[in-house]
Amino acid sequence: MKNITALYNNHLFMSAFYKGISGLSLFVSIRLLVDYLGTENFGVWVLIFSLFQVILLMDFGLASVLKTKIPVFLHEKKIDLLKSYIKTTYIISFTLGALLFIAFYILCYFVDFQALLNIDFHSKSFVNKLFLLNVLFFCLNFAVNIQKSLYVAFLKGKYAEESIAVNQFGFFVLLLIAVNFWKDISVENKLLLITFINGLFSLFINFIYTIAFFKREKLNLKTSLKTPFSYIKNLIHLGSKYMFIQLGLMVVFTSDNYIISNAFDTGKVAVYEVVNKLFQFPFLILLAALSPLWSMFAKNYIEKNKNDLLSSFKKFNMFFGIILLAIIVLGLLIPFILSIWLNEKIIYPEFFILLFCVVTLIRIYVTFYTFFLNGIGKLNLYILLVLVSILIKIPLSYFFVALGFDINSVLLSSLIIMLLWLISIPYYCYKIVNKII
Repeated sequence: MKNITALYNNHLFMSAFYKGISGLSLFVSIRLLVDYLGTENFGVWVLIFSLFQVILLMDFGLASVLKTKIPVFLHEKKIDLLKSYIKTTYIISFTLGALLFIAFYILCYFVDFQALLNIDFHSKSFVNKLFLLNVLFFCLNFAVNIQKSLYVAFLKGKYAEESIAVNQFGFFVLLLIAVNFWKDISVENKLLLITFINGLFSLFINFIYTIAFFKREKLNLKTSLKTPFSYIKNLIHLGSKYMFIQLGLMVVFTSDNYIISNAFDTGKVAVYEVVNKLFQFPFLILLAALSPLWSMFAKNYIEKNKNDLLSSFKKFNMFFGIILLAIIVLGLLIPFILSIWLNEKIIYPEFFILLFCVVTLIRIYVTFYTFFLNGIGKLNLYILLVLVSILIKIPLSYFFVALGFDINSVLLSSLIIMLLWLISIPYYCYKIVNKII
């Protein structure tokens, strides 16, 4: 019983556990979505969901700043300033959400998403309506989604991952109901139905966990202290750096779907995304397990715990050997998993799985060290690397497309970028830690 209690109280373990539940729920949801919508329309949904990720990151990095600054306030016992900081973050986030929706509403009159993404099997008006409706739900989730960063900042990251797991599992259950009760409606109505299910349920779960956070921490935002302008300026300055990094990562990795859609068709987006989700499973589990380290790194760096930081690096390097074996096994099992997971046969080019393995491994290794840089706010080298990656990602991908590498093109461009990161980021992290006196 003590061992079980110890595991439950271990936020690294429980974060990984909840991410596993999220991943499994996602896998079965994908199977239902592919069967329910068909390959091409599932590709449309993937493009919409990718847009959702972009919108959530356009918060000027405010959520990321919370994970870095709150441990500092707690360490310095500045509770009123902490309350004011959180309140300011919510106000700015709600304002940004409203402005983003207005911006996308106007954008829909000038951008033809149907032509841009090769969605020629739906009308222009339907495609724009579908995108705009999803943007509305995503913007409503904009501020309430902050609860995840608050849990991580208070070193209770397992609850952030728990909320994601509940959301993903709940979406699967609701999708299962929809598939059985509304299976004969038009595909347009199916896409709209899934939009409402995903948007409303996400909003509900984020709201519930936001209330739970403030009750659990016995924290309210009542304070007469106004956040000093210098703090707001610092919040926006540091947050803008985080937002640039986050958007840059979206360009490097999520733009793959849009490049494939533009260069080929949405059917190949579905092929890429199905395999991508399988490789994201171990990556997201490890990302969830590592997420509490963001604020832990911040705390140890503030307290100048050099040995603890170096020990964390060493433990991860040793653990990476297990990750390497796990990804190799996953790569070998992919063809078998696909054969029993989906009704339709997935056809992909030669070396597709191998490239996914290599890119995933490098990305996992580098991500650990970027968590350290994010946690301590040392972002200049990271930003430079992201900038270079943004500049070369799309032209490099189309260069490989022109050479006839099919959808391997986006993976080859990612591989070149990740090799650059692999050479630079870990070395920079060790250099920072070794300077601590």
